[in-house]
Amino acid sequence: MQYQRSQYSAPQDALARPPHWGDDAACKTSLNPDAWFAEGDDEAAVADRQEAKQVCGRCPSRSLCLHSALERGERTGVWGGLDADERNTLTLLPTAREPATKEADDGPPRAEQQAPAQAATA
Repeated sequence: MQYQRSQYSAPQDALARPPHWGDDAACKTSLNPDAWFAEGDDEAAVADRQEAKQVCGRCPSRSLCLHSALERGERTGVWGGLDADERNTLTLLPTAREPATKEADDGPPRAEQQAPAQAATA
């Protein structure tokens, strides 16, 4: 049994793709794309990372690129002008590591919580 194709096709999406931060990224036109993922501490790798960071410094997408890398938890490469170690420092700030206190979670005491304490002292 052979099936015939329908003469109808799925409708095309009429909406244009929204702009993405990477569309205007300076790294897209780099002559040395490997510089963003240079590994190691040898002189060539350090120079490549510095080159990548300089390009990031003049990129219009730098902050969105960094935000995206932090959201995704990028573990390698230079993103938004920061390498993996520098991004790790950002995500491990003491305020981000330490859990909030119970008082901070609940907000200020409510009036009904304060009333019994005030009545006891009167």
